[in-house]
Amino acid sequence: MKRLLVVVVVALGSNAHAWSIGSQLDNTGCHEKITTAAFRAARAKFATAPAIVPTRDEAALISEVQFVPPADFRGDLAAMSLLLGVRDNDLKGNNPLDSLQLTEVHGNPTTQEEHCIRAAEDDGVAGDTAALDRCRAFIRTRIADALGGLAADGTVDPSARMELRVYVSFAGHVKPMLPTFYVRLGQAVHALEDGFTHTYRTPDGSAVTVVMNWIDYVSTRGAKPEIDGPPHLAVMDHCEGSDPLVKRNADLATQAATELFEIALDPSLTTDAKLAAVDALTAKYLAYQPGCTLDNAYCDAREPHVTGPGATGCDAGAGDAGWILAVLVLLARLARAQPAPEPVGGSGSAAGSGSVAPDAPAVPAPPQDPAAAAAVEQGHEPKRDIKTPTVAEVAKVREVKALGPPLGVAVMLGGSFVHGALDVAIGVRYRINERWVVGGDVEWNPWITSVPWSVKAGAASAYGTVIRRYPMKLDRVNLRTTVSLGVSTLLFDIYGAPKYDIGPFVGVSPLGIDYDLGNATRLVIDPLSIDLPVPHLGLIPLYYEQFRTMIGLQFRS
Repeated sequence: MKRLLVVVVVALGSNAHAWSIGSQLDNTGCHEKITTAAFRAARAKFATAPAIVPTRDEAALISEVQFVPPADFRGDLAAMSLLLGVRDNDLKGNNPLDSLQLTEVHGNPTTQEEHCIRAAEDDGVAGDTAALDRCRAFIRTRIADALGGLAADGTVDPSARMELRVYVSFAGHVKPMLPTFYVRLGQAVHALEDGFTHTYRTPDGSAVTVVMNWIDYVSTRGAKPEIDGPPHLAVMDHCEGSDPLVKRNADLATQAATELFEIALDPSLTTDAKLAAVDALTAKYLAYQPGCTLDNAYCDAREPHVTGPGATGCDAGAGDAGWILAVLVLLARLARAQPAPEPVGGSGSAAGSGSVAPDAPAVPAPPQDPAAAAAVEQGHEPKRDIKTPTVAEVAKVREVKALGPPLGVAVMLGGSFVHGALDVAIGVRYRINERWVVGGDVEWNPWITSVPWSVKAGAASAYGTVIRRYPMKLDRVNLRTTVSLGVSTLLFDIYGAPKYDIGPFVGVSPLGIDYDLGNATRLVIDPLSIDLPVPHLGLIPLYYEQFRTMIGLQFRS
């Protein structure tokens, strides 16, 4: 149990570092919140970043993003591209809940500057300035790239596009072409915002006293605080906390992001003037004040003493997982508190010692019922010697299981617990004989997304069904295997797959049961049905595999 607790603590604390981002578990996120406020303020000042109306395919992309965007951003490809660019530093096109992939992303030793945090080589006091210089250089490079996406008059050129890897709810890994200006601007502002959560600062927040470290603390070689600096603090990444230091950092990050956007959108500045202004801005907000080391507790920094959400670990929007740890600790304590099993014979045994010799055979208590005791004397086990059913008894069971007319109907309801979905199906059935049944079905299969929790129209499918039954001669329960093959069509737009596209459908229920209720009616249960609608074919087919549990009734056949 102790090993399990260690594994859980490490897992909870090893996924991500930065202001939290929105995901299925934390729909809003801090990077999105800070960036949204800053972008609205800059747009109110300059008219060079007008909204871009998304195409039908782009609107489908926006509807599938793995966080909850502000309502006024949903119909604006410009604003959504900015938020997707902000998230890219942490995700690199991966699912926000894919901890294995995110561990590799955040453990990449070549991209620590994207989070304004120390690289492995940033050692000692010199490592603080090296990390800040690398962070400033990254911001400047990304802003220079972004400015290449402006038209001659300083407005954003919506036709200047770049590919960005994104993970969305139904289409999965996609590579949409998004406006270059917003993607690069988002990547730059992510690093700037992280400059406030990955550093210790002076009491007024105006200067950096030390830069935190992530890469060395998660490496196999370990870290030395006197060389590698203080470790990353997950609690600093959650802007929803009430701690005044975290709130101060979030306010400063919003202020800095607003100024960066205003520089990029100011039509009166040339490209060179904008880059010079960016250099001045990063020098202002990422200024370094020496003199704070491990020897003086980093000038008695308050950052290590901050408490609040995320204090037990850091995840890409996974929120506070402390309750999980608390439950595991409680289970461990209960396991240790369990008394040892009492020896056979109990404390009141005839020996008076409450124990029995290790090799002593267990003696079953004799049955109290006289008839049962007599049966034991004769070598029988009560309730285990089952007599062979009589002809009359078999006939009675078979009468209940009597087959009705060969033609019937079936109605099934259920849902998928892998790739959330619901399912309603109705079909006709024709019994060839007691072992083989064929039919045809139509179903409506709504799909469920958790970002936010909602039910999409999903897919509609039509397919042929073959059922192989394994009748139990003396019982009402029968086993069955079901195979389905047909077509499926989308009932809503998905990025890269428009509504009403058509593709194949296949389903298999390896082992189900039906229970004869009498009068040619069966209760049908498929505890595990593997179903794969593929409503869009092409270079990248769209499929939505499901592991369903289904229950229903079959009449007559």
